[in-house]
Amino acid sequence: MSLITVSAVVNADTSFAFRPYGLPENKNISVLKESTTGLYQIIYDTVFISPPVVTVTQAWLGNFGGGGGETLDNAVVNDITNTYATVKVGDGNGNGQWRSFTIVLTGYENVGA
Repeated sequence: MSLITVSAVVNADTSFAFRPYGLPENKNISVLKESTTGLYQIIYDTVFISPPVVTVTQAWLGNFGGGGGETLDNAVVNDITNTYATVKVGDGNGNGQWRSFTIVLTGYENVGA
C-alpha cells in the first residue's frame, strides 16, 4: 500500500479549476451538488482502500477583491467513507452557498481497482 495525497480546487459549479494534483493516472474523482444548498459530494470510489483524511476550505479565487474573503465564510467536512466525502460550503451567517473550495485527500491508494 502506498500513501497518496490528492488535492484540487473545485469551482462552485463542480468543475475542477485544473486536473487534481497527485491523482494516479488510472483513477478519477468527481464532484456532485447535493439537494441541500452548499452541500457537495466528492466521489473517489476507486482511489482509496480505506477512508482518507479530508481537509477542505472555501476558496475565493480572486472574485472578492483586494480585501479578501470574509473569515466567517468557510467549509466543513460532513462525512468521510471509503468511496466519498461530503462537504458543506457557506456564507458568513452559516447559510449554505454554492462556492468554490479546495480539498486535500490523503490515504492509502487502492491498487486493486
